[in-house]
Amino acid sequence: MKNHNDKILLDRSRFSIHAWILKHDIKNEKGDLIEFTKHLFLYDIYRDPSPQIVCMKAAQIGFSTLAILRNIYDAWSMCMEIIYTLPTDHDAAAFVSGKVDRIIANNPILCDYVADKDSMEQKAIGKSRIYFKGTHTKKAAITITADRLVHDEKDSSKLDVIADYQSRLQHSKYKQTHMFSHPSLPEMGIHADWLKSDQKKWLITCPHCNYNQYLSWNTEDPSKMSIDIEQKVFVCKKCQGVIDDKTRATGQWKAKYPERLISGYWIPLLIAPWVSAAEIVDKYQDPNTTPEFFYTKVLGLPYADGTAKLLREHFIQNLTGKLWAPETNERIVIGVDTGKKIDYVVGNMNGIFNYGNCENYDKLDELMKRWPRAIAVVDQGGDFIGRTMFYKRWSGRVFLCALTGDRMTKELVSWKKGDENGAVTADRNRMIQFVIDHFREKRIPIHGNENEWYEYWLDWNNLSKMKVLDPDTNQVKGYKFIRNGRDHLALATVFWMVGMQRFAGTGSIYYSESDRPVPNSYLENPDQTVSFNPEQMFDNLDPYDANANLDATLKNPDEEPWWIEEEEERD
Repeated sequence: MKNHNDKILLDRSRFSIHAWILKHDIKNEKGDLIEFTKHLFLYDIYRDPSPQIVCMKAAQIGFSTLAILRNIYDAWSMCMEIIYTLPTDHDAAAFVSGKVDRIIANNPILCDYVADKDSMEQKAIGKSRIYFKGTHTKKAAITITADRLVHDEKDSSKLDVIADYQSRLQHSKYKQTHMFSHPSLPEMGIHADWLKSDQKKWLITCPHCNYNQYLSWNTEDPSKMSIDIEQKVFVCKKCQGVIDDKTRATGQWKAKYPERLISGYWIPLLIAPWVSAAEIVDKYQDPNTTPEFFYTKVLGLPYADGTAKLLREHFIQNLTGKLWAPETNERIVIGVDTGKKIDYVVGNMNGIFNYGNCENYDKLDELMKRWPRAIAVVDQGGDFIGRTMFYKRWSGRVFLCALTGDRMTKELVSWKKGDENGAVTADRNRMIQFVIDHFREKRIPIHGNENEWYEYWLDWNNLSKMKVLDPDTNQVKGYKFIRNGRDHLALATVFWMVGMQRFAGTGSIYYSESDRPVPNSYLENPDQTVSFNPEQMFDNLDPYDANANLDATLKNPDEEPWWIEEEEERD
């Protein structure tokens, strides 16, 4: 009878990974048999045939073991070429030596599979191969073709390289992508992928009132809280009856959007029956546990504080609720981001009052004419010809700005002099953070209501701050802002802020070298020093006529110069 059952399992093992696991007594890296009594929530994921699978998960739920076994099995049974990525080459090497090789060593059938080719970079599985790669170099994504891409810890990987890997599927009949990671920021990385999926959650049934529910954590809303913090037990969100471990273990996946093609799973530690409510509460109350760690590693949910991105509530607090525009004789600053379209933001020291985009520079010319004292700070990249002509057309009033990487100085902005007059560089990441902080501190009035500024905020919502990891040590070495969609109006605001740092209320104006007037006084520098040439300043000045040189610089001597008005206002 046993031989008969073995034959049935052998026949089925070509078509069922669960039969294959049972037939060959497959073990994990510790030598323990793979079981689904406590890991029932993984059972369906092992056999999910969807071309695109997304798993937004907590830490330590057994998913890496699932990924290793499933991909070995599929490479063997379906003759698939598979690329398995981790954040860095170092991560990939550690994963293979510490996890993959140990699982292979504990299972004779897997040792047979990899007999022909077994290295740290690739495993031969019959006629197929699994390649283990990092994501910190673009060349890693262009050398191998594949039937399936597996992106492990996507949110710690370089997302642009992850995107490049998609081209490796072009000639495959399968074209599969499996992604899993604990999340980082809302609407970024794995969370953005999960939002596009059918969004499956683990549904359980209360043994007391038969109420169907998924387990969740919300300390501010008791109706959404599945743990009694004081008693340290799982409870029904409807009747408050105690939920035992067996009930948590024997749920089922329920999709919110079953019509969607991407298969998505949310796996918090709340559904892991070997993790008690007491352990979760203790972790939550541990003073060494940061909110970010608890949300991303325990709850498997994205987390963002006010410094990681411009949150909606931080933006809308700046709205004035009414339209406004300054008088045409006032100073304004226009921030311009160039590209396929020209995005602009307009404001002054009283806040931002206009934004939009256009196909050419006619709209910007209109703004420069309407406000004769307007200054424009324009993205140096993007539209080279158009922005160069605009710069020349409004000589002395347009500055070309380059956003750079991290600058090893205290200065956020550097204004060029001499031959480079009219150019400015700014630290991209620090300036984005600078603007976000101003919004968060309610220091940038936005004139209008939320409906009028919703599209503007959407561009900000696509920018998030991510950790930059050292490719050798995998330690955090800094942060950078990355986008997951349009960010042009956000960057236009950065250029606006660059201009505001120099021109807001200062009364300064810049001329081309050909028409620069001879100064008769000095301007104060941002560091509260002054610099001037005494000979240039005083040699041509009539000591008996203090206004002679001043009048000579004015196009209309009868008009009082605007900077005198500004000095009086500041006094």
